[in-house]
Amino acid sequence: IDDDEGLRRLFERALTRRGFRVRLAASGAEGVELARANSYDLIAIDHYMPGQDGLATLKALQALESCPPVVYVTGSEETQVAVAALKAGAADYIVKTVGDDFFDLLATTFQQTLETVRLKSAKERVEEELRASNARLEALLREVNHRVANSLQLVSAFVQMQSNLLQDSEAKTALRETQQRIQAIGQVHRRLYSSDDV
Repeated sequence: IDDDEGLRRLFERALTRRGFRVRLAASGAEGVELARANSYDLIAIDHYMPGQDGLATLKALQALESCPPVVYVTGSEETQVAVAALKAGAADYIVKTVGDDFFDLLATTFQQTLETVRLKSAKERVEEELRASNARLEALLREVNHRVANSLQLVSAFVQMQSNLLQDSEAKTALRETQQRIQAIGQVHRRLYSSDDV
């Protein structure tokens, strides 16, 4: 997005030679409309434009539902412009000059910005997969703990039933102590699995 037609054509030729597909906009408003209607990997914005400058254009782009990364391009070497652009959401900033070195630097900046976006997207995807995996594991752990608790209760009930059938007091005492041990294990287990401290 640049108001200077000659520079737009120069940018288009230089970037096309470096492997980019380029779409041009002559004003901030036109660029925002193109971004609203189409999907782009990256947008480059000039700072000084009549009517709607680069910062206003960046703000309008950020308000879109899905804004691609923005590289802010200007002839100004003022630090405040760079800081304002980065604070407003620009992914990177480059000072505009004329020559192949500039276009090499611009192409490198684009590639680095796209790679940063790709890595961020991959990181978010992995984190989401990790959250989903953790949720499945927590559900599985709850189910396992529920089954262990039920099994301990069943074993305790079987020991109680066996104890009720016996006449020998020593055997009854031994089974009662066994049942108490099983219940103690059940209580420890319950405290462990009901704690939030994994």
